Amino acid sequence: MELIVDANILFSALLKDGVTRKLLISDEFKLYTSKFVFEEFFKHIDELAIKLNVSNKVLNLHIDGLIAESKLKIITKDDVKSYVEKAEQISKDPDDVQYFACALKIKCGIWSNDKKMKNQSAVKVYTTADLLKIFNNQIVFYKTTHERGR
Repeated sequence: MELIVDANILFSALLKDGVTRKLLISDEFKLYTSKFVFEEFFKHIDELAIKLNVSNKVLNLHIDGLIAESKLKIITKDDVKSYVEKAEQISKDPDDVQYFACALKIKCGIWSNDKKMKNQSAVKVYTTADLLKIFNNQIVFYKTTHERGR
């Protein structure tokens, strides 16, 4: 299944080694995100570092590791510029336009727990709970690189 991942899903995966992180690194998905996500990360990097009780440098390493482990593909604004106008018509929130533009380009859904993103019919939006239901909680959760080293 192909999905665009929003920043909140990645934030959640960074903050807790829970089901979101396990889904993110599962082989069941081919995941993409907008380069815009990194703007969001850097806007909140101090706050995230405090929540994780790490330095900004260590947090950047965590982010790089999560991206590598999830095999997340990055979509640039140039890649989706021809889809932005339609995405602006779909999304009421300017912060979500890039996710919708990416979804239109890839022709796939968006993984987000933001309920307001579902208030449209052009792009399917899946919550973490939706994904668990679709796969009947049967996704094989592989150990993270960190856990394999133990």
